[in-house]
Amino acid sequence: MQLVEIRDLDGPNQFLLQPAIKVAFVATADDRSPDAIAALGARLEPLGVDTDDRESGDWPIGELLMAAAILLHERSGRPEPELTWTPLETADHVALAFGWEHRRFGLEVGRVLAAVATGEPLDLQPTLDRLASLLATTEADDRPHLLRDADRTRPLIGVTGTNGKTTTTRLIAHILRSTGRHVGWATTAGVYIDGELVLEGDYTGPQGAWRVFDEPAVDAAILETARGGILLRGLAYESNDVSVFTNVSPDHLGFHGIETEDGLAQVKSVVVRVTRSGGYAVLNADDPRVRGAASGIHASVFWISQEPENPTVLAHLRTGGRALLIRDGVVIEARGSREHPLLEVTAVPITFDGLARHMVENTLCAAAACLALGLPRDEIVAALTSFGTDPDHNAGRLHRYEVKGATVILDYAHNIVGLTHLLELAARYRTGAGRLIAIIGTAGDRADEVLREMGRAAAAASDLVLVKETHRYLRGRAAPAEMNAAFVDGIVAAGDTPYEIIETELGALERALHDLHPGDVIAMMCIEESVAARDLVSGLASPKPA
Repeated sequence: MQLVEIRDLDGPNQFLLQPAIKVAFVATADDRSPDAIAALGARLEPLGVDTDDRESGDWPIGELLMAAAILLHERSGRPEPELTWTPLETADHVALAFGWEHRRFGLEVGRVLAAVATGEPLDLQPTLDRLASLLATTEADDRPHLLRDADRTRPLIGVTGTNGKTTTTRLIAHILRSTGRHVGWATTAGVYIDGELVLEGDYTGPQGAWRVFDEPAVDAAILETARGGILLRGLAYESNDVSVFTNVSPDHLGFHGIETEDGLAQVKSVVVRVTRSGGYAVLNADDPRVRGAASGIHASVFWISQEPENPTVLAHLRTGGRALLIRDGVVIEARGSREHPLLEVTAVPITFDGLARHMVENTLCAAAACLALGLPRDEIVAALTSFGTDPDHNAGRLHRYEVKGATVILDYAHNIVGLTHLLELAARYRTGAGRLIAIIGTAGDRADEVLREMGRAAAAASDLVLVKETHRYLRGRAAPAEMNAAFVDGIVAAGDTPYEIIETELGALERALHDLHPGDVIAMMCIEESVAARDLVSGLASPKPA
């Protein structure tokens, strides 16, 4: 077998809801053969592993390595760890994961198992001596960097999903702050304490969470939680009081053993699965993969839906459950057979008069999370109506401007679903003979097929596509031209929509503005130069209220 990685995960993760050591391998057909498995068993005999005949396949390998992990713990005076053997979605990739309390000891156990699995003999006594010495360490970083329930004194809300996490997190923070609470939150834009930016950048992993935890004045924490942090470090906490799962769509696939939307949903559902039994998991009933996350969790479910006849929601209400839904343009809070109208969707600025369905979804998620925390309805409603579309409230998300009788919409829209939402909204503002000009581009850590699909979607919905080159977020790409080619393939496949490649994000916006006519709409995926783009457009016209 070939070792892929040994990784120490400090908190709940896709394998175990506790700190875990992950040891990942490539196991080929030869590695799964009876002879190879017998040879592995022979190398483990000094440890006392049962080496009875085993059939071929992944599971016999896992049985041997799990037995060895247990025996290494027991022979070192440690209790048997929780452990699992899991096939990964990448072909021939498998992972052993076991719980740990001593980092150096756990990593060494992982290294020993990896060495034996890849063909090295086991020298037992020196191994046990080395493990014993590592258990004697007293360094602080030898323990998991994890906020335990026993040490947590403040409400904690975890927000996950593919799209809408940042807006939902910001809106929850706005609602809580409107009630007088001192709030800390972490997002892709940075860490904020009571509205003040204290760390700039993407802090959707444990580092951002710990910055919030370390702030003594904070009495509520909201953590946007992306798949990367879960895969690379695990969660920063043992449990949350309320979780929010917005949606799942294909994004960042092909990394760390996650190849499909189902696998992505499984990773993101960790945030839901650690919600405490007395808490609530706010789940989007309109997304089938989010619905699947409701199975086997400890928390109560609080469904949200834009469909008043959603079967999942109706069945839940018949059992006395809670939900937030839309009926005839009104946000309704339901609990069993009782209903409370909260406000009209059009009264929430970020929904753009209800035209931006993805923002309606974010609104429902945030409102449900705050209801689950026990906040009064009237305070939630007041905060929803005061959360604006301006950069002060929701920087980078759906900023709309009127310029020369035309409309310009700037949005983060970093993946295919975000682009689709942006184009659908933009089309609603096109008037007369106006054109829709799409400006597209994203980070390099997307598969070529995803980039081609973005090109196809933009070309199908637009009259002109401007491809802005990516420079700051190549993320493994050799050069912008590599991404440009994929975008262009998609544009060409969609038909004869004209396109241009522009060197910079701001340059693409300037090109579109130069050729702007009344009735036109510019829909821009604004990622690398968002502040400069907003400054440019707002200098030409004031933002139009939503």
